[in-house]
Amino acid sequence: MIRELSPELAKIAREELNEKPTQIEEDLRSLKEWIHKQPHLIARTDDQWLVGMLRGCKFSLERVKKKLDLYYTLKTTAPDITMRIRPTDPKFLDVLRLGVCIFLPKPKSQLYPRVLLIRAGAYDPEKNNAADIMCILYYLVQIVLMEDDVATVIGTRVLVDYQGVTMNHFTQGTPILKKMVAVSQDSMPLRLKGSHHMNMPAGIETILNLISTFLNEKTKERIRVHKSHQDLFEFLPKEIIPAEYGGDGGTITQISEYWVSKMIEYKSWMQQEEQLGTDESKRPGPLSGKNEFSTEGSFRKLDIFHKMTVRPLSAALLKKAQKEINENPKRVNSDIKALREWLDKQPHMHKIKPSDQWLLAFLRGSKFSLERSKEKLDMYYTLKGLVPEFFANRDPLDTGLQEMLRLGAFLPLKNCEGEDSCRTCIVKIGVLNSTQYNLSDMLKVAFMITEILMLEDDNFAVSGEQVIVDMKDVGVSILSQWTPALAKKVISCFEKALPVRMRSTHMLNTPTGFEAAYTIFKTFLGEKLKKRIQVHNQDYEAMHKSIPKSVLPVEYGGDDGSLQELIDYWKVKVESYRDWFIKEEKAITDEPKRPGKPKTSSELFGLEGSFRKLEVD
Repeated sequence: MIRELSPELAKIAREELNEKPTQIEEDLRSLKEWIHKQPHLIARTDDQWLVGMLRGCKFSLERVKKKLDLYYTLKTTAPDITMRIRPTDPKFLDVLRLGVCIFLPKPKSQLYPRVLLIRAGAYDPEKNNAADIMCILYYLVQIVLMEDDVATVIGTRVLVDYQGVTMNHFTQGTPILKKMVAVSQDSMPLRLKGSHHMNMPAGIETILNLISTFLNEKTKERIRVHKSHQDLFEFLPKEIIPAEYGGDGGTITQISEYWVSKMIEYKSWMQQEEQLGTDESKRPGPLSGKNEFSTEGSFRKLDIFHKMTVRPLSAALLKKAQKEINENPKRVNSDIKALREWLDKQPHMHKIKPSDQWLLAFLRGSKFSLERSKEKLDMYYTLKGLVPEFFANRDPLDTGLQEMLRLGAFLPLKNCEGEDSCRTCIVKIGVLNSTQYNLSDMLKVAFMITEILMLEDDNFAVSGEQVIVDMKDVGVSILSQWTPALAKKVISCFEKALPVRMRSTHMLNTPTGFEAAYTIFKTFLGEKLKKRIQVHNQDYEAMHKSIPKSVLPVEYGGDDGSLQELIDYWKVKVESYRDWFIKEEKAITDEPKRPGKPKTSSELFGLEGSFRKLEVD
């Protein structure tokens, strides 16, 4: 049996959701028959539950089937989101009581979408995780779907409060962002009618832009940012807003305790819920396993449900990409396909299967020349096998790499000067103790972070990179490690393999003996890049003419946080890519199968012969 809607809700359901009371019984029968015929699907068949699903899909049976399948698939393949803490665990209620994720009361005076409040900074990231909060939401939605006809018919709005959010909150959410969006947007049946954001800290726009790449156009248009509580009341009823925000909807504690009592009431339901999901070994056709969420860093949508696998650029970056690197949005997919087909035909590379976002980075770094992209791809995977000091043993949890990450020798900055500006990175060579580390240790981490930028950072891929090289505390023992042999390998990686557009280099705090190392370095550079190197020594004000204070950390006279914040961020970020780095370590060329002569270290790095200078665009 299902609840009868009020006349007002019934009218909305009929006009907006195509709901026909006389057809519901037949729709439920069809859905139940379909569920029973799916050998892999262990799903709930309660009438009220299925009606909620039907309303969320505007009574399209095909959409409901897809959403149901995805909902239970994610329950199995993304347990770190859906089952990280079980609703029957005592910890679940403790997290719920924090009031980080709660549905606000229903208005008494009007029909209005149900409002979900997310207080993103209200939990301690040292004790809990962003995935815990997502898990709370997952089970609250089930109760709302069963009990709240207003939510299933009219939909929901989300209010996100960023008060108290720190870098640790951001870094927790980034690795699981794909899963969070897939669970919340693609599998949950409640219709999102808008999202409201308040108390936004500096830099949050980057996160919102990232999230928006996964949203449909209608959802993007419904995003609103509020600068005050009063502004909020113009869009959300004051009677449901918690007292902490100046509303009349009770306190956060009162609302949280209401949901705690509801969760206890649904204890038997939740116990049954833990047994539901999919048995992927019984799925007809291809398995839908964890590989859908492999940590590629590309934040791409699920391939089995979406065609696009690369992020769209912002308007400003797209304009720059079209002007400077020949990017044609109509050709991007075909160019990626051409590169993939070429890889598949190379006997020494056909097992290498990079993501679309990775291939797009090579196209952008080669100004969309397919031939140059092929050359760089071939050389990249070749050097991964021939230069193990840079590309082997890259487990971020390795003791040596952990220490390098804590030192913060290579740190991209959080923000860019403008929407279409290049990314600035700081290199601090002086943090290396020459008795413990080599320059190659620092370079390994630098290449790892560079690869993450290739996958995640559109400013880096389109507009390029400018580097601040801080030579403070660099001694002769470190400078002596910068040999012609090491220089050749580094320049080969940047010139022939990595699709990096180097825009400028700024040298600070140059020590005694610097000229000798600098002379070796300049030997391999083209005239254009030589002109882009500026030596400021200790004149930070001169550097600020090229790199504004607004993007620099306080240690360099800037206004954008501290170096330690950057170190903490990038340590967690690199660790989040652990699975990707371990998997990618096997992605190298099989030189015995290369057509013609195999590539060797002596051929590429031997001291004999000339070494072509590094040219830049």
